[in-house]
Amino acid sequence: MTSKIEAAESLYPLLREEAEEIERSRRLTPNVFEALHGIDAFRLQLGERYGGLALDPFDYLRVVEALSRGDASSGWCAMVGSESSACVNAFLAPGVVQSMIVDNPEAIVAFTVVGGGTAEKCSDGYLASGRWRFASGCRHATWLSSMCVVYESGKPVLRENGAPLTRIMFARAADAIIHDTWDVSGLRGTASDDFELDQVLIPNEHTFDFTGPALDSSPAWRIPVALRLAMSKAAAVCGIARGAMDALLPMLERKPFAGAVPAKEEPRIHVTLAEAEASLEAGRAFLYRNVERAWKRVQNEHTLSLSDIADTRLAIVWSARQALNSLHLMQEMAGTGAVFDEAFDRSARDLGVARHHMQLQSHIVEDVGRVLVGFEPRNPMF
Repeated sequence: MTSKIEAAESLYPLLREEAEEIERSRRLTPNVFEALHGIDAFRLQLGERYGGLALDPFDYLRVVEALSRGDASSGWCAMVGSESSACVNAFLAPGVVQSMIVDNPEAIVAFTVVGGGTAEKCSDGYLASGRWRFASGCRHATWLSSMCVVYESGKPVLRENGAPLTRIMFARAADAIIHDTWDVSGLRGTASDDFELDQVLIPNEHTFDFTGPALDSSPAWRIPVALRLAMSKAAAVCGIARGAMDALLPMLERKPFAGAVPAKEEPRIHVTLAEAEASLEAGRAFLYRNVERAWKRVQNEHTLSLSDIADTRLAIVWSARQALNSLHLMQEMAGTGAVFDEAFDRSARDLGVARHHMQLQSHIVEDVGRVLVGFEPRNPMF
């Protein structure tokens, strides 16, 4: 899907021009929204039956990476919106998908499972209450999605294994209370605030069981949902790091504080720049190799083994770590410019926040190691 990647890259001038205002206001600007809607950035994985692009995982990651290179918050919001609409596409009935998304071209879905909530069964569906965090894109969303523990007659409903039954709930954003909590150093424009529901009625058809099978028969849904959501975070981080490199190169034209020639003429810069490039590209290559391998397996109607998942999980975390290592080398080259150049400083702060996402943490590597020695992972969503 080269044309869609090229469309994302064509937005670089606009995204970089709007980046300062995005950060200042902690919201995507109207101009950016219009441009992202123009390339269907919030619906990259929507099924073809609904007029969507249905990008395969490999091409989807490249678009997320490209947008994140232009502006981290814009790429992140497009990623969350696209994946959220993909879950609607895959797990809800066609008529519901039509009414929620297709009939409203401007509709955006924001999905988070961080937080806690309850859903009391009633005759019309569920009464949902709770508060959830890190709801990226919630300020511009039409629908907000969260995970709730199902209750009936005041008691939690249990699965056969004794674990609480949970369901994903899609509520209208207008029915939620949004709390302004996202005042952080990076990814400020994602507006990843908290939202709260208080006895909001959710029709049964607007809910699904995260552990259940997808209604969409596309091979992409043979990749576990949690793994799909993790892949894109790594792609975004790689894109943000590449954006930092874009900001660094013009800085090397300047003369250092105590130097007689531009930094780009110094041998130490040549070595460090090559090392930064190698680190970033090595991580990317590891990520895309394993994503492509997983994609080929499910296309051939294979189910991913635990070993396949572990390989991909390791590539996800490691590519993010290599991107961060690349950034540290860039900061060394930038010197004091690392904090005085707005574009570079913003990319560094954006990456500093993005790399803390739960899908990129050390506990993932621990579970990979457990699989490598023949144990089961601790994380049930591995």
